[in-house]
Amino acid sequence: MTIVLDAPVDCEHRPVDAALLLARAFNAGRRLVVSSPIYPDHAHHVAVEFMHPVIAGASALPAIVELVPVSGRTATVPSAVTDVTLLIGDPPVATHEVLPDLFIDRKLPDAQIMICYHLLWELVQVCLEHPGLVGAAAPTAGDSTGFLYPFLDAAESDEAGLRSALDESVRQKRAESADVATAAVAANREQLEAAAAEIRRCADNGGRVLTMGNGGSASDAARLARLFHEIGIDTVSLAADYAVLSALANDLGADHVFARQVEALARPGDVLIGCSTSGSSPNLLKAFERARRQGVTGIGFCGYGGGRFVQEAGVAFCLAVESTSVHRIQEAEALLVTDLVERTERMGG
Repeated sequence: MTIVLDAPVDCEHRPVDAALLLARAFNAGRRLVVSSPIYPDHAHHVAVEFMHPVIAGASALPAIVELVPVSGRTATVPSAVTDVTLLIGDPPVATHEVLPDLFIDRKLPDAQIMICYHLLWELVQVCLEHPGLVGAAAPTAGDSTGFLYPFLDAAESDEAGLRSALDESVRQKRAESADVATAAVAANREQLEAAAAEIRRCADNGGRVLTMGNGGSASDAARLARLFHEIGIDTVSLAADYAVLSALANDLGADHVFARQVEALARPGDVLIGCSTSGSSPNLLKAFERARRQGVTGIGFCGYGGGRFVQEAGVAFCLAVESTSVHRIQEAEALLVTDLVERTERMGG
């Protein structure tokens, strides 16, 4: 299938167009190539969303990260899409030598960037359930997206009906995301202030912040490291070194990949921040336990009302989101992260 594209598609303002383009490209054997030289954490989060979806039964789709600037197509000739390029960066203009196929504006807040690619993933999965509209055989694994969009029942020839239903669902998902995130910040205000004070104390005393997480939460840990570096706080993401992670996972097991690094790197007075949508990741819990024994303060970002982080003695400050939707939890955590970093920065002024 040849897909002709004459202008980049803005994932914020045209999410349904972006999803239909990408679903058709996947069904034509194409890949998604994600580029964000300035926000590698977001680029990796997009790739893991498509390659290792959190929804049981959802399709695993080919997505890779290339952090160099996009090399998708010339600006003067319409693109016959092979791989689909997604740029998280400055909006492309016609004078650029090359253009991406899809883009998300870097000037959006982190939580809004995240909801753009979460919606892209959700919409693509739904589009793939309508093979008559995206050029593929009918799915064989059942309706894996029915609970994401339970009201959607567009006929295979009714693209307008599908678009209308998806547009309405986008509106609902964005409203839900904003409500969950706003409520999370309000509910955690005191914990955020106390956690920021602890991080500022750590930094002012020459300490270090360590961050950790798995999958999409590993990119959240990387984002924390990026944002703290920007305000001058020494921060290390324990999920960043693929050699260390793979060695520890191979030799000791995945449950020990963070605890072992805490043992080696953390000093009394340091801060360990763990990101987990469930609040129950075994390798994070083991790391928090180890951190407590070494005099390191633990801070946890989590969903499901806190999960096991609430009972973990090594988590001094638990920043919990009251939701069971992985995507809505991550979007709320992005807002909590921004709030925490801003509070910490103000305390240093």
